[in-house]
Amino acid sequence: MANPIDREALIEAVAALKHDLGKYSSWRCVNLDESAWSGPVEAPLVESLQADLLRTRAGLSGAPEAAWEVWARLSAELGAPLPAPELEDVAAAVATLRAAEAPLRAGDRAALAELRSGLRAAQATIRAALLQLHRRLRGAGA
Repeated sequence: MANPIDREALIEAVAALKHDLGKYSSWRCVNLDESAWSGPVEAPLVESLQADLLRTRAGLSGAPEAAWEVWARLSAELGAPLPAPELEDVAAAVATLRAAEAPLRAGDRAALAELRSGLRAAQATIRAALLQLHRRLRGAGA
């Protein structure tokens, strides 16, 4: 069955996702020195991952929302199937982030050492896919 969301609503939803998820799911991590992503996992990486992924945005109640909660809230109106391949990429990347919830909450440096390259790639995918989709949708309507 075709997705019922209209073009303007899709553009609006993607813009919200680009800002609230794409920007803030890597807000601190993107500015870390390259050395944080190799060798022993140090506090700045753990703290940045926790801030970006567990406290991505504040919900309507003011409580922090994890990246996967932001995705769930903002993608709910998109329906199924997702109306763009970039959104499928984002959904897969968000699943990667969510799979790391327990080690993130525990600050488990050993587990995060194993997961960090996948987390970094997922953050980059989310940023790039949402930016690309937003540009594509806005360009198609110009």
